[in-house]
This record gives sequence, C-alpha cells and structure tokens, in this order.
Amino acid sequence: MAYIEPFDFKKIFVNYFLGNQELFIFAFTILFSYVAAKYQMSNTIFLSLLVIGSVMFAAYIGEAIYILFLFLTGLIIFRMVASLVA
Repeated sequence: MAYIEPFDFKKIFVNYFLGNQELFIFAFTILFSYVAAKYQMSNTIFLSLLVIGSVMFAAYIGEAIYILFLFLTGLIIFRMVASLVA
C-alpha cells in the first residue's frame, strides 16, 4: 500500500483524480466554463480569467500551444452552456 502525504495536493488532485496533468487542466477548464455560464458571469470577466488561467496552466505544462487549446475549449463550453441557460 502506498503512503500519501496528507498535504501533497498536487499529487492527490492531479495524479489520483484524473491520472495526468493534461486531463486535470482540461477538466478544470470545462468545469470553470460551465459554472461561469451557469451563474451568468459577464463575458469580459470570464475571458480575462480564462486568459490568465490558460497562460498559467500552459506554463505549468510547458507547452505554448496549450494556451490556444484551453482558451478555445473554455470559450466554446461557455458559449454553449450560456445559450442553453438563457
């Protein structure tokens, strides 16, 4: 049985919930976009938070193309859910 450090949140959330970093960041972006659209966050605030999050997560992964992928995914999910809610 493996011992898990109690405050090693990176290992607990990233590795044990979804398996790797890319899936965790993708799931977080989808969840954030859904919640923002569900509670009708304004477009300006959502886009600024999405850009900051995309840059932060792309720096964490180390791949620049990931910025564009996260931004487009989050924007599509936000627009889709916002149109369903309204």
